Amino acid sequence: MNNQYEYVERPLTLNIARKLIHELFAGQTVQRQDILRTVLDTHLERGGLVPRATSNNPVTLALASMRREGQTEDRGEGIFFIFSNLQSDESLDSENIDAAEVNLRPEKTIGSGKGSVYLYYFPTYKRLAELESETVWPCKIGKARHDAINRIRSQTRTALPEYPKIGLIIKTNELNLMETTIQNILRLQGKQKRDAPGTEWFVTSPSEVEQIYENNFGNLQ
Repeated sequence: MNNQYEYVERPLTLNIARKLIHELFAGQTVQRQDILRTVLDTHLERGGLVPRATSNNPVTLALASMRREGQTEDRGEGIFFIFSNLQSDESLDSENIDAAEVNLRPEKTIGSGKGSVYLYYFPTYKRLAELESETVWPCKIGKARHDAINRIRSQTRTALPEYPKIGLIIKTNELNLMETTIQNILRLQGKQKRDAPGTEWFVTSPSEVEQIYENNFGNLQ
């Protein structure tokens, strides 16, 4: 359960579904059934509850309302394109968008599969560590079923003074197992950053997490 989730112990509704659709699929072309399944699964994994209504699926209603408002495009045969906030926000000029895209290119991608375990950090943390001759610094480790870059962008867009650096993306079909294994190993090593919001910040580095991956999952390649 994600204790930072805004909708813990709340049934899935149209408005919650809209927010999750934007978060999970912004900028992507996706099958309707994938949207329905992933939105509900994500809501439940984070501590939410199933919808109260037995009919009128809130995700279906959310897609319909977003389509009316021009936030999605129905491309036929159950396929939707979800517009991202960057695409629809006229206050962001192309220079700023280009800067964001450059900063959000992964430094390294390994593994194979449809999902991703990602690690990102803020450059200031790394610079401070280097000044103190440290080789580890605060990094967030999470997972994305589809596009990891859009997932990270949704967490960091506009609210922070600098763009994150994506230090590592591990592609995998064993998404939950890999994320849990990496995070639990770091917890056992006493590396969880307990004064950070949420439970996914660790004092580590991309190379350290890559070594954990190699030690535990390298034989799956």
